[in-house]
Amino acid sequence: MIATEADRWVGPPLDGARLVVIAPHPDDEVLQAGALIRWWAPTGRPVTVVAVTDGEASHARSARIDGATLRTRRAAERDAALSHLTTEPVTVVRLGEPDQGCTARRRHISGALRELLAPGDVVVGPAVEDGHPDHVAVARALRAAGSGIVATVWEAPTWALVRGTAPAPSTMLAMGGPTWQAKWCAIREYASQLDALGPADVDGPVVHPHELAAMVGPSERFKGVLT
Repeated sequence: MIATEADRWVGPPLDGARLVVIAPHPDDEVLQAGALIRWWAPTGRPVTVVAVTDGEASHARSARIDGATLRTRRAAERDAALSHLTTEPVTVVRLGEPDQGCTARRRHISGALRELLAPGDVVVGPAVEDGHPDHVAVARALRAAGSGIVATVWEAPTWALVRGTAPAPSTMLAMGGPTWQAKWCAIREYASQLDALGPADVDGPVVHPHELAAMVGPSERFKGVLT
C-alpha cells in the first residue's frame, strides 16, 4: 500500500536538535527510519547513523562471498541508500562490533553509545520485540546508554512486523507517495540482502519479499521507551 497524501505525523512529534538512528546492521537505518531521515535532513538539523556492525556475517556460510567483501559492499550500499533519502550530509559512525555477536558485547556497545549521545537528541533504534539477537542486544544496550541523557528512546520494529510481535506505536510517520518511493528505492540498494547471490540456500536472500512487504508499510512506527 502506498499512501497518496503528504507526510504527516500521527501522535506526538519527535522534536529535537539531532536525529540519531542506531542500526544493528547496514539496512536497518532505512528500514527503521528512512522516511524520518528524509523528513528531518532538510530542516538543517544534523542526522547521525550509528552502524553497530558492518553486516559481514549475513552470508557466513556462503562460498561466493567473504566477510571482508560483504563489509565493503554493505557500506557502499548504505551510502547509495542514504543518497535516495537526502542530499544533505549524514554522519555515519561505525562501531565495528561483530555481526551476529552483539549479545556478548552488549555492555561494550552500551558504553560506546553513551559516549555518542547528547541531551536533545532524538534517538531511534531497534525494538526488543524484533527477536533477532543482535537487535535485542542493541535495543537493551541503547536503553541503558540513554539513561540520564535522553528521556526517551524511540524503538522502531522491523523483524517484529514480520513476526507479528510489534508493540503498539506511540507515534507514526505516515508516508506520502514521494517519501514511500524514496524509502523503497533506498531499500532496494541493499541488493546483497534482497537478492540471491547464487542457487544454494546459503546464498539466498536474507530478507525475502514477503518479509520486506511486512517491514515496509505506509508508515514508520515508533514506540517511546523511557530511559
